[in-house]
Amino acid sequence: MASTSQMLPQHLKQIRVLMLNDKENLERTLFRLEQGFELQFRLGPSLQGRRVMVHTNYPLEGQPFDRNNFRVLAWNYPTGREDDSDKFCSLDLQIAGSYQYYFGYGDTECSGRGYIVVDPVLRVGADNHVLPLDCITIQTYLSKCLGHLDDWPDRLRVSKESGYNMIHFTPLQTLGESRSCYSLADQLTFNPEFSPEGESYNWEDVGALVEKLRTEWNMLCITDVVYNHTAANSVWIKEHPECGYNLVNSPHLRPAWVLDRAILHLTTRVAEGRYKSKGLPAVITNESHLNALRRVLWEDVYPEIKLWEFFQIKVDSSVEQFRTLLQKGTEPDRSKTGGKKGLKITQDPHYRRYGNTVDMDSALETFVPHSSSPQHIEDCCGWLRQKLNELNEEQHHIIHQHQEQAANCIVGNIVYERLADHGPKLGPVNRKNPLVTRYFTFPYQDMTLEQELQLLDQPDKTCHFLAHNGWVMGDDPLRNFAEPGNIY
Repeated sequence: MASTSQMLPQHLKQIRVLMLNDKENLERTLFRLEQGFELQFRLGPSLQGRRVMVHTNYPLEGQPFDRNNFRVLAWNYPTGREDDSDKFCSLDLQIAGSYQYYFGYGDTECSGRGYIVVDPVLRVGADNHVLPLDCITIQTYLSKCLGHLDDWPDRLRVSKESGYNMIHFTPLQTLGESRSCYSLADQLTFNPEFSPEGESYNWEDVGALVEKLRTEWNMLCITDVVYNHTAANSVWIKEHPECGYNLVNSPHLRPAWVLDRAILHLTTRVAEGRYKSKGLPAVITNESHLNALRRVLWEDVYPEIKLWEFFQIKVDSSVEQFRTLLQKGTEPDRSKTGGKKGLKITQDPHYRRYGNTVDMDSALETFVPHSSSPQHIEDCCGWLRQKLNELNEEQHHIIHQHQEQAANCIVGNIVYERLADHGPKLGPVNRKNPLVTRYFTFPYQDMTLEQELQLLDQPDKTCHFLAHNGWVMGDDPLRNFAEPGNIY
């Protein structure tokens, strides 16, 4: 929540100057200011003599903050005349928060930009005295472990008596089925688990507790919410599946979804003891069981789902299309090929099985018959068929490598969760503790894998198959795992 400071007389106000220079991007530089400061933008030598306009999303007094709403700042002329070396535009910083500015001139809309952060003035106690930011000591509480709201003061008192002056709460909203502290099923409602039977506490009750801690205990409270940590059972995400990465807006995830479902069905079969005769029991305890799991993946799972087909070409139909063009005497479009030989394959943007296509201009440029005779045309078609089969085999090999990596990851996950001394020792494989945590939401009743795969052709269903915000050990946490070319 933004807080405001008290207005100071002009002669007591602290002024900070930010010099603007042409083509200077300072988005990675943090300018920290305090409430009550005046920030002045002045022109550096590279901008003097130009008609510079400075824009900011810091709101006008009394107006709400909108990150995308920018306004132009007016120039002040202290000498009373237009002098670029002396003029400035300014912000009277009364509202804490993070704000953006940019500037440009002439036809150059943006010649530079940056951010400013206005630190809040924090006040505690009955006398409302200032708590300096450098003096904050924070204790984090996992809110879901605090119990009923009326029990919180007794549990929070430990922090007060230990000398902390700020409490950080993980989100207080209704949690999802995973019970993760940040995975929210309802982003707006106060978690009903905090209310004992017969009570229904709300945000006003939380506010009263926060105010009590501030005035009587000299303690502040803070909470943070990560809105993209939406629970799989959230009503909101069911109504707006387009807000997540699903198989409609991100069709490159289709092969990953197929593998995810296949592993879940494997979990069910292992839990039911169907692979015990193959050396894979529900309770996995040794290397022999892990090797049996690898065999099951290669002999049963991968051959059934045929992931390579999502990256291959339908050879017969492509050759037939090529034959028809040759019979018509079609020439390649050399504005596209540049006269260069080399077959080009296009990945199907919808990631359908055998959906990849041949760029026919590149095929006509590469495979040229000696004449228009049927035999020479057939020879060309044979060369193309051979090349396409080779390309399909290359894709099969690439997917083989992906499957090898998938098997290694599955086994590594099981070693940690079930075998390692420092792991959670989950015990038997079952739906609650599967071989691998699901990577996608599946909001429908149980069905066979064959039935599930038929859903791939139904967009009204696949839009609800949302990628979970998974964690990949050892990978860059700043990468988006669901984007094309990444881990998923």
